[in-house]
Amino acid sequence: MSEPPDDLRDLDRALRAVRFEPRASLGPEIAGRAARREPPRTRPLAPHGRGMRGLAAAAALAAGLAAVVLGLPVLRRGAPVTIDRCCYDLDGGGAADDGIRIVGHRDAEVQRLWIYEDQDRSGGLTPGDVVRLERGGAPALAETGTGGLVTREHCCVDFDGGGPADDGVLVIGVPPDRVLMAAIYERERRPAAGTPARFPLR
Repeated sequence: MSEPPDDLRDLDRALRAVRFEPRASLGPEIAGRAARREPPRTRPLAPHGRGMRGLAAAAALAAGLAAVVLGLPVLRRGAPVTIDRCCYDLDGGGAADDGIRIVGHRDAEVQRLWIYEDQDRSGGLTPGDVVRLERGGAPALAETGTGGLVTREHCCVDFDGGGPADDGVLVIGVPPDRVLMAAIYERERRPAAGTPARFPLR
């Protein structure tokens, strides 16, 4: 590669030092627009008199957006899915009348989770059911210092919409009807020889 003329070397160094980075809020903004399926906003093309400046700005914007899109797995996963499975004994009451509803991305993190009692025997969460636990993206214990905790586990079902029946639900509660924590986990399909299986919680 040839060196620039002496009078352009400072400009060449300055241009090579320029780095384009999207603002911190751009990723969440694009993910939100994609989740809401908003169409891209368009502007009319600039007149030819401003061509070079407009072209440079468009190139910089395209490079920034490409970097953001390539770094956003949320956009590659597509829209969230809702999975509703019933009926199990998740609250320890003795009857298989409890269900679990999950909203999340296929084979990925849980965004919302409900444990409910299917009182109207509809086989899914409806307004007539009692919600025993509702949580957001991260598992959390609803109460602490409670005696009589019981852990219940059901495996293996497709709880995350990924296809294979390789997911389980872990529920901590106090029978007969209190649910304090619930988490989805995926069984590792083929753990390496000599290593214990991992069960990442979602």
